[in-house]
Amino acid sequence: MNTTQTVLAILSSSVLSAILTSYFNWRIHNSNYKKDYYKKILDKRLDAYESMNVLINRLSDIVYTDKGVIHGMVSNEKSFNFLFSILHSTMEKSYWLSDKTGHKLTEFGIFLFNNITSYIGEDLSEKQLDEEYMSLALVNFEQIKEFNQSLKHMVNSDLQNLYNVDEFFAKNGKDLTTYPLYEKDTKKNDR
Repeated sequence: MNTTQTVLAILSSSVLSAILTSYFNWRIHNSNYKKDYYKKILDKRLDAYESMNVLINRLSDIVYTDKGVIHGMVSNEKSFNFLFSILHSTMEKSYWLSDKTGHKLTEFGIFLFNNITSYIGEDLSEKQLDEEYMSLALVNFEQIKEFNQSLKHMVNSDLQNLYNVDEFFAKNGKDLTTYPLYEKDTKKNDR
């Protein structure tokens, strides 16, 4: 082999080597980008489910009264407003929940509005407000308990497949369920 052929062989092998190296670096970079993307999606989903866990734990607090057992978060105006703020912040993250869990969360928010908020009088003293909340907490104890148990079960079920981001995007947003809101005046008179 003469020097020209040797130089050409070396150059062609180094060019081929550079092309292969560039190709594999590009593939690794794309793979890392995709992994980072999935990690960010999973972080958002985990955050949403952590918010759900906070809500579920707050709903699990019960208070024993002389009239019966009630949920502590519905026992007075301050606690109820705190519960509603937790619910609102969780609902802001509901996109990252499964459709089923997100809809149950929305249904619970509508339930609270229709069955508690719509019955609360506007010009009541603090003592009357607390009595009203206590009364509504007694009436709605079982329904709130059922919502809490359903949400807890759904979260536990969702966490088993949380990593499957492709399936989440394939299913998310397909269900367009709507929920009725009742006007305050009509509900107040029905009680």
